[in-house]
Amino acid sequence: MIKIALDGGRLFITSIMLLTSLVVLLSFSILSPSMSPLTSIADLDADGVPDSTDIFPADPSEWCDSDNDGVGDAIDAFPDDPNETLDSDGDGIGDNLDFMDEGNGGVKISLVKFEFEGYTSSCHRTKYSPDPWFEIRVDADCDGDFEIIFQSEVFYCEDYLECFFEAVVDLRDDAKSVRFSIVVYDVWDVDNNEVADFEILDYVPLDGLMADDQTIDLPCCSTWTYCGEGDTDNPDCTLEYMVSTVALV
Repeated sequence: MIKIALDGGRLFITSIMLLTSLVVLLSFSILSPSMSPLTSIADLDADGVPDSTDIFPADPSEWCDSDNDGVGDAIDAFPDDPNETLDSDGDGIGDNLDFMDEGNGGVKISLVKFEFEGYTSSCHRTKYSPDPWFEIRVDADCDGDFEIIFQSEVFYCEDYLECFFEAVVDLRDDAKSVRFSIVVYDVWDVDNNEVADFEILDYVPLDGLMADDQTIDLPCCSTWTYCGEGDTDNPDCTLEYMVSTVALV
């Protein structure tokens, strides 16, 4: 009987101690969660990382965000760059910086329409119908030099042309802009398949400027139409052209 009484007493005391410990732990958790011993061992998503250090405590596939951009390292293509998270075409350039997310990027410059407006009486030589020839100059890296030049065929005795020439330029996918110029000529002489003599046709209505020099931001899809009439430069023409960004194979 005494042994039973003693065992019963010990059991009672042990129960009281366990209950007291649970009350203390619960008090810590309610009054000061950060100091609670339970906090350091809690793992809501069972990913092996305690909630106290898990940036994504409810996501078992994520627990760290090195660049603090709100996207976990496991799916962040640039875990150390807070400005980038995706690389849709896998080219190593983030979508925010990449002007063409669907692959290698370039620009297409298309000559849409040409119309000859004529020579004036002040021209030192005249022609009823021109032999137009077109040159597209491209400064792909905007360093001030037109390092890429595309030349069309010579269109003999043509006053009007539509959708007649285009040039496609491969660019770095992180390029922010591209510079280009289009020059329109009236060819007077060809020697051994090379243009030997020409007149520049004016399509820009500003004195002293017969060709346009543009720098455009990427991506871009725009069309421009100019007519050279209205200034002192001649002979004149109208030129319409379009510039668009394209994905290259």
